[in-house]
Amino acid sequence: MKHSRRFLVLIALVVSSLAGLSPSAAQDEPDCSPNQGTVITRQIDSAALGRGKAYRLYLPPDWCSHEDLPLLIMLHGLGGDHTDWTSAGKLDETADALILAREIEPLIILMPDGEKSFFISGPQGDFETYIVEELPSAVEAEFPVATARERRFIGGLSMGGYGALYLGLKYPDHFSAIGAHSPALFPQGAQGAPIGVYGADWGRFDERAPQAIIRRDGWPADMRLFVDIGFGDGFLIPGVYDLFGALLEQQNPIAEFQGHVWPGAHNWAYWTAHAADYLRFYAGA
Repeated sequence: MKHSRRFLVLIALVVSSLAGLSPSAAQDEPDCSPNQGTVITRQIDSAALGRGKAYRLYLPPDWCSHEDLPLLIMLHGLGGDHTDWTSAGKLDETADALILAREIEPLIILMPDGEKSFFISGPQGDFETYIVEELPSAVEAEFPVATARERRFIGGLSMGGYGALYLGLKYPDHFSAIGAHSPALFPQGAQGAPIGVYGADWGRFDERAPQAIIRRDGWPADMRLFVDIGFGDGFLIPGVYDLFGALLEQQNPIAEFQGHVWPGAHNWAYWTAHAADYLRFYAGA
């Protein structure tokens, strides 16, 4: 199987070169080294968004010898893009270290560009369909990712932490674990909350606030959860505590829950320091 997978990858690359792909596509031809993962950038003509978008993938060491690799979708923060988790967060380096040390099993990480959408559908496009369905399908068509819910996870930081909670709660049949790292959550009426998410009069709070969704619908069955925030992240701590309160009100136990308030602030020094904790959670290690 290992040799057949490598052969198929080689054939795909030859066909792509004959089809006259752009230089940017050619430079992202994925390596499959047993000693190091690889980060590539792909382009998709998105029907959900009505425009082309770039996204980034982390492929683990020796990915072409595997089948049914877990898929982790990691979302960026406000003002960021699909490059943040690898360029600033060095998530690929952390994944390599854990995989090669056999602390976690190999996995593929999909990093989309959500612009400033908070990963909800709106005037900027149908980002929910884009993240939940369109992009995973594109990855499935090219790489050996698992399709089972039990092997699919979603996480993110800040705006992306909100997006991971919102999408995981709205589409629980697609994911089995949610990670919200310094999530951009706000109690109802709080200053600084994004009007585009909740509305100028907070009229969409019950529909779009994760803590309100949990209080209304309960926590999804068999869904694991990891929430963390830095103690110095004072602007967002009230929203995270509101989320903790909603979780404590639940009658049914959560499959697995980790909640952390660690030293640190709302910056890459904090998220990079805990990247290994995040990956161990997603991998179930």
